[in-house]
Amino acid sequence: MSQQVISYADLSIINSALRSIKSDMSGVHSELGTLNFKQDHLESELVKLADSFADFVEADLKHKALQLAETRQGNLKQDLQIKFGYYAEVRRMATGILQGVDTGIISDDTLKFTTEEVMIKAPGYWLAPALVSLAAWVRNDKNTNEKALNEALKRDDYKTTLFFMMVMRRLTRNEASLKWLERYFMHQNPHNLDREFIIILEAVTTGVFPPAARQLMMANVKNWLDQLTQGDTFINEQKSQWVKFFEAMGPLSDGKYPLVEKFSPNWNLLENSLKEAKTHGILDAHFKSIISSSADFSKGVKVQLDEILSLLVTNFDDEELPLQEQVRFNQLIIQMDGDKPAAQAVMDAEKHIFDEQVDFLQLLTNASFNPELSGATKVTQALAVSISQPWIVEAHNTFTAQSRNKIPQFVELSIDDFTATTKDGSEETELLNKQEEFYKNVLETQLANLSFPYAGVIIGILIGLLGFWAFSIQIIVGIIGIGIGGVIVWNSISNHKKAKNKIIENIEERKTKAKEVLRGCIAETVDYRKEHTTEDNKAEEVSQLLYSITPEDFSSVSKETVRNII
Repeated sequence: MSQQVISYADLSIINSALRSIKSDMSGVHSELGTLNFKQDHLESELVKLADSFADFVEADLKHKALQLAETRQGNLKQDLQIKFGYYAEVRRMATGILQGVDTGIISDDTLKFTTEEVMIKAPGYWLAPALVSLAAWVRNDKNTNEKALNEALKRDDYKTTLFFMMVMRRLTRNEASLKWLERYFMHQNPHNLDREFIIILEAVTTGVFPPAARQLMMANVKNWLDQLTQGDTFINEQKSQWVKFFEAMGPLSDGKYPLVEKFSPNWNLLENSLKEAKTHGILDAHFKSIISSSADFSKGVKVQLDEILSLLVTNFDDEELPLQEQVRFNQLIIQMDGDKPAAQAVMDAEKHIFDEQVDFLQLLTNASFNPELSGATKVTQALAVSISQPWIVEAHNTFTAQSRNKIPQFVELSIDDFTATTKDGSEETELLNKQEEFYKNVLETQLANLSFPYAGVIIGILIGLLGFWAFSIQIIVGIIGIGIGGVIVWNSISNHKKAKNKIIENIEERKTKAKEVLRGCIAETVDYRKEHTTEDNKAEEVSQLLYSITPEDFSSVSKETVRNII
């Protein structure tokens, strides 16, 4: 009895201690929860504070950059005005003098006085002596003309040459224009040409310059082609660009084969292959449109030549460019509210036509791809294609060979775990039989995995036997036992049959749907192969078209010109 009391007392103490510990732990958990909440709140506040501080710093930097840009903008413009302010006046004067010479309404004395004043006020500037020379030429002052011309050539031979070539063409002084054109070609390096050269080339070809200019141009262009095509470097570069151009011409997907797209693991390869095959039709239309564009655009070229002349006398000169670039950059910073990276991105994106220099073959490629972006007309594109024809043909052959090597030999299919391949859809019966066999195996596997409910049947039988035994003791209990045992056995067998039928129905439904999908994929494969073959055969049409390109297809005025170039 005393032992029971002691035991009871000890348990009470233990229970009390456990309840105390539990209470203390609850308090600790509560405190930890509070601390975690406070920590999360503090971290959130710190993040907000850091974001606010970062925004403040960014805004402050932009504000300072904006103020600095505005200050620099004013100083730079002042520097430009001090150093080159008179250049702008000379340019405006040049345009006025040219228009006056065109119309013949400015007196010789006015021309002389104006140009001599320009010469005094713009020392070192090539355009000043060029205008003096032009004015002297107009009033037939040979001595002054020669002195001023030599000075202009000394200051900037290239721009002076281009200026007088344009002026003489514009004033229909054919012999003088031809001489300046000859000098202009002497300045050209086929490895480093100005972009406006393609327009000069077109102008000569279309007859804007005197007929003798064509022979001069042909001699130079032939020489350049010989230089650039001696090695493989330049030609291979252009062929590579043409291949990339052909690849980029492919059409977008039209969703014509939805089943193959959904159930074929190698659909991407199939789609790209068809896209490349369809490219031939697009190329055929592209080059035919170039051929059909043969027309006389000489009037437009004259306008372009006048624009080049206008740009020549109004654009900034090399010594001004560093300051002008800084002015532009600070102007962009102001426009972007102090965002220097955004201003720099715009600055990097801006390109000027006279700043870009390329080799002659690249010049032709640029004009062939997109004449508008290269600053030329459709006639220039036709001319460029006619000259570039040999390596365009090679590039197309390379593109065709590469695309044909990448044609997938088989269409892979994966339909509800059934995998198969078909070459052209002709194996429909064989594939359907394989699919039938596949689902037969799936059914057998799943049915085999469905075990018979032996446990339920045995338990039901045992309960039934107990019911029979209970008959001797209590009839009602015996009947209940037999009934329960029978129900258990019947339910077990019934559920097994239901599960089996459900598996059969499920597999049959899957098989029916999969068979429809397979037949649809086979039908689409047949159509795909037919379309692919049809589109791929157009490669021969494009090849024949490219091989058949003749100068007569492209020359806008003089067919002999381009024939002789080629």
